[in-house]
Amino acid sequence: MEVSNSNKLLSIKILDIDILKKISIILPFVIVFIGEILNFTHPSLGSISKFLAIIYMTVFILLNNTFSKNLVIAASLFLFFLLYSIMVSFNFFAALEATIRYLFLVIVLFYSYSIKNYARLIFTAVIIYALLNNLYQIYVYIQSFRGVPMWFYSHVEVGGKDIYWSNSTMGISRAVGLTGFFALYGFLNLIAFFLVKNLYKGKFKNGLLLIFFLGLFASLSFKAIGVFVFILFITSKYKLNFIIGFAVILVLSLAVFPTKVIDFTEQLFFRIETYITEGNSARSDSYRVMFEDIAEGNLFGRGAGSFGGAASTKYNSPVYAETNFNWYGLERLATTDTYYPHLFVELGILGAVSYLIFIFTPLIRPISKKKWLTLIAIYLALLFDSLFSFALNNVAYLMLSIVLVYPIIVYEINKPKYSD
Repeated sequence: MEVSNSNKLLSIKILDIDILKKISIILPFVIVFIGEILNFTHPSLGSISKFLAIIYMTVFILLNNTFSKNLVIAASLFLFFLLYSIMVSFNFFAALEATIRYLFLVIVLFYSYSIKNYARLIFTAVIIYALLNNLYQIYVYIQSFRGVPMWFYSHVEVGGKDIYWSNSTMGISRAVGLTGFFALYGFLNLIAFFLVKNLYKGKFKNGLLLIFFLGLFASLSFKAIGVFVFILFITSKYKLNFIIGFAVILVLSLAVFPTKVIDFTEQLFFRIETYITEGNSARSDSYRVMFEDIAEGNLFGRGAGSFGGAASTKYNSPVYAETNFNWYGLERLATTDTYYPHLFVELGILGAVSYLIFIFTPLIRPISKKKWLTLIAIYLALLFDSLFSFALNNVAYLMLSIVLVYPIIVYEINKPKYSD
């Protein structure tokens, strides 16, 4: 009897340790996404929350003391160029702020390696979070129908009254869920869709895919929808059937919702014209600066915090005047909302390439087809979004993408240990 009781106590103790371990792994996810809500209600607390999550992950990495050799080598190369960019920057404090943001990706990818053996837990957490967002969005629709303003609505005071409005396009409010931001909501549903599609084998698979598909399109995020269709196409074994199916859906949509389809198409071409073909926006002009720097052979960059990011505008970087940068009347913007010009102009060709090498380092190993398909979706979604945003510097985006990389790689691998 005494032996039996001892075994029970031991099993309970082990169970408690395991639960605490799982909580410690999920905790930074919780902190980051609470921070996303606080961004709207208490902006300063939102920033502090995300920074605390980064500190927490750094401590977790050091305490676990498990590192990928390849990742350490790639990070060291990138940090060499980053250190140089600090030294040549026009302002030390601008460089310091930009450097901290560059390190977000580094820390999250190292954290991904530290929690690689908890794939099922992390995937489940992301899927549950996506489901909660979609469930909450139904509540948002109900409140919107009743005319009740939500916490994420923009508002101004006019004549002593608060005027509220939500982010909308084509006269339709974009779904945001608990994230408060349509682009992040769309990104979340996209990632959840491909996690379920490629790695989930349960009986609810088709239902989950439908929910995340609808959530993605409800966001009306052109970036997320565009890359979603592209990923489905390039990963499809039956590309002709895909094209025919897409054409049928388009024709049916045009027949049922002609005005909305036309509006959607016009909005799409307007964005292509504004950001790419015509080049009449701050986003497009940032790419003009980037390509000019590359053409001039700017190997080492103009210095961290000098272009594109929040630090560059906060500390009045001289690079904007030197390059005759055109804000197109939007000088109030904190960033150019384009990551790659920020990266290449500040760190130069060598620094930017070392950063991209670091991102792709986990993929230098044999990976099964299903995992490859999932990783392709994650990388394409994040890298494409960063063409028109600062997703690669955004902790929330990183916690829905890069942090999943190593857990995906080791998921269901027979070997009990994983090493480079």
